[in-house]
Amino acid sequence: MALRGPRPALLLPLALLAACLVLASGQPWIEPNFIFQRKHVNYPKTPAPDANAYCNKMMLLRGLYGKAVNTFIHKPLSEITSICRDGGIPKIGGLRESKDEFSITQCIFEPDTLSISYIGVEKNLKIIVGCWNFYPVYYLEQL
Repeated sequence: MALRGPRPALLLPLALLAACLVLASGQPWIEPNFIFQRKHVNYPKTPAPDANAYCNKMMLLRGLYGKAVNTFIHKPLSEITSICRDGGIPKIGGLRESKDEFSITQCIFEPDTLSISYIGVEKNLKIIVGCWNFYPVYYLEQL
C-alpha cells in the first residue's frame, strides 16, 4: 500500500540538490555588486530640478527612503569597478581609494524639515569602496 499525503522529508533533499546545481553552474544567484549598484550607482544621472529634489526622488525610487546618508555615483559601473583593480589604491581594512575623482551626489536625511526630507550635496572627490572578487560591494560614506 502506497503512502499518501505530503512528504516534507523530501523537500530538504530537493532544496539541497537545487542549491548544488546552481553552485556547480558557476553562476551566482545574485550578481555580487547588485546591492551596491542599486544603492550607489546612477549613471547617467537622473534629471531633477536641484540636488534636494534629486535626492528625494532617488531615495524613494531605490527603496532607501529614511536612510540617514547615501551617496550616488554618477559614473559607469565599469569605471567604479576599476577601483577594485588597477584604478584604485589599497587602504587599511581591504578598502580601495579611487585614483581619480568621481562626480557624486550625497543625500543627507533631514527629519526636522517640513517640505524637504533630504538635503543633496553635489561633489567631485576620490571615493573609497570595499571590494569582493574584484567588484565594489561597499561604499565608505565621507561627510
